Amino acid sequence: MIDQAALQELVGFQAKRREAPVVSLYLDVDPRTRTTDEYRLALRHLLNSVNGQATREDVNRLEQFVEQEYDRQSRGLACFSCVSEELWQAYPLMVPVQDTAFAGYRPYLKPLSDALDTFARYGVLLVEQEGAHMFLFFMGELEGVSGITGEDIKRHKQGGWAAARYQRHEDAAAYRNWKEAAEMTAGFVRNGQVKRLVLAGTESNVAQFAALLPKAVQQVVVGTISADMTENAAEIGEKSMGLIREVAEARKDELVDELITTAAKGGPAALGLTNTLLAVYAGRAHHLLLDDEFTAPAYRCDNCGYVGAEDMPSCPLCGKDLRVLPDAADSLVRWAIAQGIDLTVINDNERLKEIGSVGALLRY
Repeated sequence: MIDQAALQELVGFQAKRREAPVVSLYLDVDPRTRTTDEYRLALRHLLNSVNGQATREDVNRLEQFVEQEYDRQSRGLACFSCVSEELWQAYPLMVPVQDTAFAGYRPYLKPLSDALDTFARYGVLLVEQEGAHMFLFFMGELEGVSGITGEDIKRHKQGGWAAARYQRHEDAAAYRNWKEAAEMTAGFVRNGQVKRLVLAGTESNVAQFAALLPKAVQQVVVGTISADMTENAAEIGEKSMGLIREVAEARKDELVDELITTAAKGGPAALGLTNTLLAVYAGRAHHLLLDDEFTAPAYRCDNCGYVGAEDMPSCPLCGKDLRVLPDAADSLVRWAIAQGIDLTVINDNERLKEIGSVGALLRY
């Protein structure tokens, strides 16, 4: 499983020799949609696409891992190889990725950042009248389970006044169980262990439980799914991933609207590559948005750190030579990760494309 430390290590890595670049490979190995022969064929096409850029050692290392070492237990692969610099990282992912191969000075992180943005740590709270269980997921993998089991609830079949009395007793017991579970859930949110929350259970139980959550916790609830205690973590994870993906896609459109509206009102927003580069360089960016197909060069001064979108004979700040960054989008992704800037990769949004395919909501 990839974590923040591993991601930061990739952000900081740079190949020292032009003739021995880092090869970044993303491969869809989802057994639900591809056979082994199909993704091996896709692998060959991907490696052929970087032929002449990647070294034979790196190509062989990637082929060896996929064909001989990969255990076929994931849906996606993210691999980074630079044999000459002793870089090798392979991450089986439980979330889907699009086939991509890229050779460059640094690891290509845009596809990975998209998966991290969509499937970052979230919790699924399975609610029953006897209590609740919290399933913690990161990138589609189960990290842990916590739960609270309170008083037993046993429905009685007797009629008359006795049935009503038992009903009141059981409803009160369920309320106490849910109050305790709500406190547990609030603790997870307060401690930063859960940034997005899915509620699972019957429609009635979920509705009653949700009303007991503090407002701060209600704000991180992204939706509900139907589930019960007979379902295992894998089944719950599958259902919740579908919901998380839908919510993430809807949120992306909302972010683009917010970006454009903020800029139109003269608020803290940057549109287009030039303005976005300046905002990131100045440390003003709060949330970076970019189109998943956006590619363009940028120019950086290694002496003073200036970065811009225009090719000039020398740095406008210090007069030194400028270095070409072949993929400004990937450079923005790495800088966003390094600075802790929120990052969202967006696919097929015409409004974002119209304003230059990249922008940022600013801190000020």
